Amino acid sequence: MRAGGSVTGTLVLVVGPSGAGKDTLLTCARAALASDERFRFVRRVITRPPGGGEDSAFLTEEAFRTRMVQGAFALHWQAHGLCYGLPVEVDAWLAQGRVVVANGSRAIVPEARRQYTRLKVVNVTAPPAVLAERLRQRGREAGETVSGRLQRGGAFELDGPDVEEIDNSGPPDVAAECFIRTLRAWA
Repeated sequence: MRAGGSVTGTLVLVVGPSGAGKDTLLTCARAALASDERFRFVRRVITRPPGGGEDSAFLTEEAFRTRMVQGAFALHWQAHGLCYGLPVEVDAWLAQGRVVVANGSRAIVPEARRQYTRLKVVNVTAPPAVLAERLRQRGREAGETVSGRLQRGGAFELDGPDVEEIDNSGPPDVAAECFIRTLRAWA
């Protein structure tokens, strides 16, 4: 729920550079916590054709902008020439006391901190060589785009008492276990 309101839930933004493995960790956590009513996993909206193993809703840019004007997003941002949004249902889940977990962006963290009094940020990291290899493997970006994403990724640093860093440079199940343990601690 937005700052100033009565809220018992916690918004968890999962952020990190492209290729860090955010979607992999979210998929593992969603499966592990599927029967736990305390958690809600957000299906973000993107203006890109479906693909890449993401659990997202895909809209045209025109449809996205229409929904944005209608107030359909709790948070929205632009990155990599695309529009991203978290549906307004986030606020209702937070009002119900849920831990609401969403794939976000490091660029939106300052706005999220202004809007949400109970915010946690999971910053997923991996070394640049690992990120580059993962980006090449997923095949959505060409060589120059991979370089641009890596450069943009190095431009963000997050710190603060609301930030938990998870290194996802090794086997995904190790980082996923850490992520799930962190989420349970916040419930």
